[in-house]
Amino acid sequence: MSVLMYPGVLAPKWRTCKSPTMEITTCVPRRGCVVDCIFCPQRTLQQVYEGDRYFSLDSFKRIIEKIPKQIRITFAGFTEPWLNKNATEMLLWAHERGHPISVFTTAVGMSVDDVKRIKDVPFAPNPNGGFTLHLPDEEGLAKHPISKKYIEVIEYIKSVEDNIMNFSIMSMGPVHSEVRHVYESAATHEMWSRAGNLFREAILRPELLNIKNQFKSIYHGEKNMTCNCDERLYHNVLLPNGDVSLCCMDYGLKHILGNLKEKEYEEILPDPFSCFDLCRYCENGIDPNDPKIKMSSELIRIQK
Repeated sequence: MSVLMYPGVLAPKWRTCKSPTMEITTCVPRRGCVVDCIFCPQRTLQQVYEGDRYFSLDSFKRIIEKIPKQIRITFAGFTEPWLNKNATEMLLWAHERGHPISVFTTAVGMSVDDVKRIKDVPFAPNPNGGFTLHLPDEEGLAKHPISKKYIEVIEYIKSVEDNIMNFSIMSMGPVHSEVRHVYESAATHEMWSRAGNLFREAILRPELLNIKNQFKSIYHGEKNMTCNCDERLYHNVLLPNGDVSLCCMDYGLKHILGNLKEKEYEEILPDPFSCFDLCRYCENGIDPNDPKIKMSSELIRIQK
């Protein structure tokens, strides 16, 4: 259940990484996320997911109470968090309980009141922290439903962005003309195959074949690989049915660690440097015997 921190001293497994995180998928709508980003394997997820589609506030609270307060709670997951009407209440409750909080959102489903209620939360810094707003792009790679209400929310976020801790914006291409009066441009990032899941998605969504040159992929071969993210194997994804997936690449849900409605948090965590098939297809995969990974984990343990 634990690892050696110092000789004879046991510490939780997640102490071997920076910013251990539980990412929250607040809902898995039957028709998928309405934003339906081209680089997001929604159809792959829909094929395999079973159980409750939306987190109730009570169910969320019961599960989060099992998670140590040092674990960052990130509202992102496999779908837009604010497609669940309880998202703001969940975030505020987790913050009040003492968890570090971060957000990755398109703002679809948000209201101005939601932003007012969460804007003063001290969003956690990097790695993979902060409050990141994903804006619509002109090419329509992300299919935000752009309505009058949506624009009002974006305009309000712009008016208070200086007060939102660790705030940033991004887009998958040039910002959409309907919101360019609010944000003229935004950072863009390299797109990857989601540890190979986009190749499976292309069978279900042929339009991906037209943009296959716009995302990168990697295959490390048949050797054992583990995670080289800052969070190591402890950036997991909680689903509304209570299942916890290994990480945000696992849209096929091939690596379910356990169910937090049935088990305790420490029970389901993998051992440090465990290897998974998914890691062979991920840009963050690394050989578990690579001296870099063990040395950095030792340093983290000593600092803590």
